[in-house]
Amino acid sequence: MSNVVPISDGVADRSARPLPCNPEAEEAFLGALLSKNDIFSYVASIIDADHFSTELNRRIFTIASEMIGEGRLANPITVRPFLGEHDLGGGLTIAGYLARISAAAAPSATARDYAAAVRELSIRRSIIKVAREAEDQAFDAPADLRTAQMASATMDRFAVLADDLATSRRTTAGASAGRLVARVQDIMAGSAPTTAISTGFTDLDDATGGYRPGELWIVAGRPGMGKSIVAVTSAAKVARAGHGVLAFSLELPEEQFTARLLADLCYSSRRPIGFGAIMRGQLDDTDLWAVCDAQKRLETMPIVIDYSSRLSPSDIKARIHAEKNRMASSKKQLRVVFIDYLKFVQASDRYRGNRVYEVGEISAALKATAKDEEICVVLLAQLNRALEARDDKRPVLSDLRESGDLEADADVVAFIHREAYYLEKSAKARSGDIDTHVKLGAVGNKAELILGKNRAGPCKTIDLFCSVACSTMSTLVKHEDEFL
Repeated sequence: MSNVVPISDGVADRSARPLPCNPEAEEAFLGALLSKNDIFSYVASIIDADHFSTELNRRIFTIASEMIGEGRLANPITVRPFLGEHDLGGGLTIAGYLARISAAAAPSATARDYAAAVRELSIRRSIIKVAREAEDQAFDAPADLRTAQMASATMDRFAVLADDLATSRRTTAGASAGRLVARVQDIMAGSAPTTAISTGFTDLDDATGGYRPGELWIVAGRPGMGKSIVAVTSAAKVARAGHGVLAFSLELPEEQFTARLLADLCYSSRRPIGFGAIMRGQLDDTDLWAVCDAQKRLETMPIVIDYSSRLSPSDIKARIHAEKNRMASSKKQLRVVFIDYLKFVQASDRYRGNRVYEVGEISAALKATAKDEEICVVLLAQLNRALEARDDKRPVLSDLRESGDLEADADVVAFIHREAYYLEKSAKARSGDIDTHVKLGAVGNKAELILGKNRAGPCKTIDLFCSVACSTMSTLVKHEDEFL
């Protein structure tokens, strides 16, 4: 006898299972709405017609909400003429149904709870629909449809449902102002900490106020300017202060990113260790001791690196949410997420082939993620080469315009620029021009962080010390002796 058991054994036919709904809750809510129209303002943000399980209930809610919105009375008598005359079965008429839901009306104080229950069940039905469609697609997918595409598309649809589940945060302006003023007073009195955290660069903190929950930062520049160095150094400084960090290294492989972290952590102006030397193992005993010490310190820091090569915004949001919960279980709080870099974030198929719109979709999604998860997202972006045709190659906001809505969505836009990069490649430097080499010596370890947009403060240029070989940056004053 065969021991093979059909996979369907013990599992009910999915088509035979009724979808989750609660007709009684729908009727109790609609009865409450028709008996006291004032409750509409309290539930309008959490429920709409599509959340009801029957066409009749959807029609009643739509008609009632339109009448209330126009300032008209919506009750069983005024709504009935717009519903027509139908036999609902068992001798039940439209008038009889309206009378029934009026008799079953929930108390006004509980109407919001009933609305939330109706909405929750609607989203459960949508989850089942998405899951079933994903199952059908997995069984019948064409050969040219990759599993990664199927999984990503399904995650995108689930992410939309997750957003729908989020509770409304609508409140009066006066209430928001009251909470803000109270928090400001507590901060001034020293009884409450600010929600912002240090970027690790003093001058940048002074200009921006630091990384704040809900903010999207863009750090942009041409290749070789030091975008990844900014991310690595700032991530290490944030984590060293005890704040949770998640970094998506979509471009750099694990070994290189880790070597950069170690080189930054063990940096000393007297004995710098390049990340390349760490990767090649070209270290003496003293260098190895410094690297091992940096490794031990790194083990104690709340920093997690995701080395996936291509992720969609919904993938990123799901991983952020999971990591935030994981850190919370260890009594740590995820505060900043670094994404290196924009080119490797995969947009949905909605705007396939139009990169401007794709980038706009990505930046909007990441801004929403920062707000929903109460974190700061730092997204690195690469500028096109058009700016290199100018005499002054320092980036400006107009260099970002071809990158969709980055400028509009961002709270801070910071451009990274190193004059030394262009001097080293200049014809004068190659020909041995003395003045060029003198200038190169003066700016060889200098980077400029140009604030092109700063919602919380002035737009200014911040000078930083930069060692490309050691993948480290810091406030310039700490290393001013290296320019002498």
